Amino acid sequence: MSERVFRCSGCCSLGGKGRLIGVYMAGALFALAWWFFVDGLCTSEPGLVGFEDWVGGILATLGMIVVNLIDKEALRGTDYDDRVPWRARLFLFIGFALMAGGFAGSVTVLVVKYTTKMDPVPYVGITDVVQTSLIMFSTAVLWLSQKDDDRLVLW
Repeated sequence: MSERVFRCSGCCSLGGKGRLIGVYMAGALFALAWWFFVDGLCTSEPGLVGFEDWVGGILATLGMIVVNLIDKEALRGTDYDDRVPWRARLFLFIGFALMAGGFAGSVTVLVVKYTTKMDPVPYVGITDVVQTSLIMFSTAVLWLSQKDDDRLVLW
């Protein structure tokens, strides 16, 4: 049985640096997400931004942390303990639910707070949605760039 996830192994081969590039790309996407949000805060009108604008990014960040702390070996399970994969899958679901809740919250804030009351839509409402989207994409990149058996070695 092959160790590969996808059949097309030679299509986009990055050599031995694929995992390293994926980790750095995920970090850059995460930093870019928070940069967009801070940029939206800096360019918004005074008194416009409240705690509800922060909740989506915070939930998405917590979801990213939970998802990427899960060991992929624990998802498969072992013969000696049947509860480990169940717990790992439960925490994986909680992590994805946090990210989905953060994204849904940011879209809700954009629609309810900004589009119904103001014309044109303030930039900070759009940056909330961009932030949570980039955090979710960063989570996917980091998850896919990690292998089951190797640990993070950067040198």
